[in-house]
Amino acid sequence: MLSLSLESTQALAGTTYYSSSTLGPWRKPTGVYLPPGTDTSTGVVDMLLYLHGHLVPSIDQLFNLDGVAVRRQVLASGKDVVLVAPWLGLGGSGNTYKTSDLTGSWGELYINDVLDALVPPAIPKPYLYHTSALIPRLHLRNLIIACHSGGGAGMRNLVGALGRYKPNLKACWGFDCLYGINDEDANFWYDWSRRTGCPLYISYGSSTIHESVKLYLMKEGIVTRMGARNNMDGPIVDSIDVEIGIPTGKYIDDVMGLDKLLLSTTPKPGQLQSQSSDFLDRVIENVRRNAGWPATKTASWEMHYRIARDGLLNQLKAAPYL
Repeated sequence: MLSLSLESTQALAGTTYYSSSTLGPWRKPTGVYLPPGTDTSTGVVDMLLYLHGHLVPSIDQLFNLDGVAVRRQVLASGKDVVLVAPWLGLGGSGNTYKTSDLTGSWGELYINDVLDALVPPAIPKPYLYHTSALIPRLHLRNLIIACHSGGGAGMRNLVGALGRYKPNLKACWGFDCLYGINDEDANFWYDWSRRTGCPLYISYGSSTIHESVKLYLMKEGIVTRMGARNNMDGPIVDSIDVEIGIPTGKYIDDVMGLDKLLLSTTPKPGQLQSQSSDFLDRVIENVRRNAGWPATKTASWEMHYRIARDGLLNQLKAAPYL
């Protein structure tokens, strides 16, 4: 059983805690935020487990200065969901960012730690000297995993490390996060969502176009795992939703130029299935040209964070299970 300490100054409505080492070390430094109205005395909570990107020097900075303003999005959503954010380290020079350990049973054990720290287990009565069993007092109902930027690698690991909480997972939300681990992000998430039926939402920016567009085309049944035009249209995977993270004023298929490309690449009877990624490459080229990405580096960085700010808020508001 681990402990939490109250934020010294509660600058935001609700209650914020940070992990404390008083009763032992946490698996990751952690911030926990309970928006106003969240009642842990009922014995059941919904949880948003949020994985940040590389440029976060501390858990305190994530909650107070990071451009996603993750606590404020939870507050603005009006949903009574417990926000849990492990600090994954800092990327770049002196890199300490690490998600490779979010495997095995890490997710299950970490969620246990958070639940027990929020409402410590009760000692059975009458107390028996020969047993150390504790009765859990807080249970998880619905779980959402969300990630931003480099946190996408952590989300890939974490969905396989939930143990007994796997049935509690209601959705995964990724914001500008598919950078392409060995060019396999799209294939991984396509297989995972199709196999589990769990909803996956991806919103992408200019630096995560390749795998995001590929995932969109795969879920529409248009391309193969290699990025080639399918000779036969595959099944549409409704559990996957992929969107451009900025307003374009255009339908996504128009940004991709799909109508013309599909007409010009219509397979002929008996034609062998192509193994080339030419079709995917042409769609990506259209997206880079037509989406209207920010022209400056500063504006691109702002877009990177706005995708997560707006996307997280919108997904929270729309979630029917919260």
